Amino acid sequence: MTRTQNIRKNLIFNIIKFVTQLVLQFVLRTILIYYMGAEYLGLNGLFTNIFSFLNLAELGIGSAIVFSMYKPIADNDIEKIKALQNLYKKFYCIISIVVGVLGIAITPFIKYLMNGGVTVDINIYVLYLMYLAYTLVGYWSAHKRSLIFAYQRNDIENKIKTICIIAMSIIQIGILIIFKNYYLYFSISILFTLIECILINVVANKLFPEINGKSEPLDIKTKKEITKNVTALSMHKIGGIVVFSTDNILISTFLGVAILGIYSNYQLITASLTSVFSLLSNSMTASVGNIIAKDSIDHAYSKFKQLNFFFNYLSAFITICLIVLVQPFIKIWTANAEYLLDMGIVLLMSLSFYIGKSLTTISIYKDCAGIFWQDKWRPLVEALVNMISSIVLLKIFGMAGIFMGTIISQIFPFLVAPIILYKHYFKRSVKGYFARYALDFVIMCACCVITYFVCSLIPDGGIWWLILKFVVCILLSNILLILAYLSTKEFKELFSMAKGMLKNVFKKKAKKEKV
Repeated sequence: MTRTQNIRKNLIFNIIKFVTQLVLQFVLRTILIYYMGAEYLGLNGLFTNIFSFLNLAELGIGSAIVFSMYKPIADNDIEKIKALQNLYKKFYCIISIVVGVLGIAITPFIKYLMNGGVTVDINIYVLYLMYLAYTLVGYWSAHKRSLIFAYQRNDIENKIKTICIIAMSIIQIGILIIFKNYYLYFSISILFTLIECILINVVANKLFPEINGKSEPLDIKTKKEITKNVTALSMHKIGGIVVFSTDNILISTFLGVAILGIYSNYQLITASLTSVFSLLSNSMTASVGNIIAKDSIDHAYSKFKQLNFFFNYLSAFITICLIVLVQPFIKIWTANAEYLLDMGIVLLMSLSFYIGKSLTTISIYKDCAGIFWQDKWRPLVEALVNMISSIVLLKIFGMAGIFMGTIISQIFPFLVAPIILYKHYFKRSVKGYFARYALDFVIMCACCVITYFVCSLIPDGGIWWLILKFVVCILLSNILLILAYLSTKEFKELFSMAKGMLKNVFKKKAKKEKV
């Protein structure tokens, strides 16, 4: 398939998986709140973040090996792909052992991460070990997932995930309603993760039979390149986890599991919105890697500008919706005003979201171009700033201080990452990028203020008023953003591409009808 066909196919199945997962997550969480209580949500958030830290053992090996596969896949070098797969498999065997040992070793200390303990009737150590098992099972198919991803066939994995998510959620809903047993509920997650891994392995072996079996050892040059990239990516991994996976631990440790349970509802929404960016970037990453491997830098740069405009537009639109709609949505969803956080915290969360997601294109191109080593120290500085500022500001401003610390730490990568990409890959001045970013930020703020003011005129209370707010917010924010960007080159190019894709879809439908 062509790059465009791959992107379209991957995107369609990413969207199907995302919508399915999002709807079922909200249904499950709603049932969990009503039948079990919000404290279970806090435990889930805490354990998830603990295992994010333990996943540091992965050290960016996956990203380094996936990057190393782009060129041999473009050249159809089967022996090298096979050698990389076997290396990846060995690495993940070691990683699973390390994570397992570390996970068991810290078991006695998890009670110290829960301020005031827990009031629900559950053994936190048993539940923690179940989360450990869930994490370890997921490593089993990691090397096969990387192969599917590098071949731009994310649609296959998404089909399998979607089927497993639907079946798992139906069973879990029944367990919560009938048995009200969290152990049984979570054991189903472990079971279906195992089933998903088996299916991924079976399908990958069937699609790429030539990749199976023994291989010749990797050449010394490739080994050195992977070692160098893993060293740099390990620093990126540490930085990313410290910045984005410490909030739950800090909230639980200093403010309590109950407060974390309230925050986890907001976190589910931001995580779902983050998944929008992940599904889009994952659909495009392998194709960008193919462009970088085969085409000129000038062509890659023109595609970068289009992609950057698209993600900045999307960042602005979703941030506006987050600020305007999250509070009334939480109030209606949970049917309890006690589950609301202060609006100031919502604004800080939204700003952090915007800064992070507007750098999506920079991250895609840096990874695909293999620019890992050049900014290896940047994530460590970001992590250090985040930890210090979050703890200090937490003492002064409470929960809001944690998000202030995250925003402060995000300023450094916001400045450094584009400079490194432009210097080491595009080899041109970065001034235009920052000027455009400043303009985009001003436009986002202006559109947000107008949309928030108009939507504030709609009364709160009741599902129909909420639906009206949703409709007004989505339409008005897009109208304002389109008016702001209507005359830009990037908007015209993307609009033209969208028209072309729609024409092709209608042409294919017309041909099928004739046949």
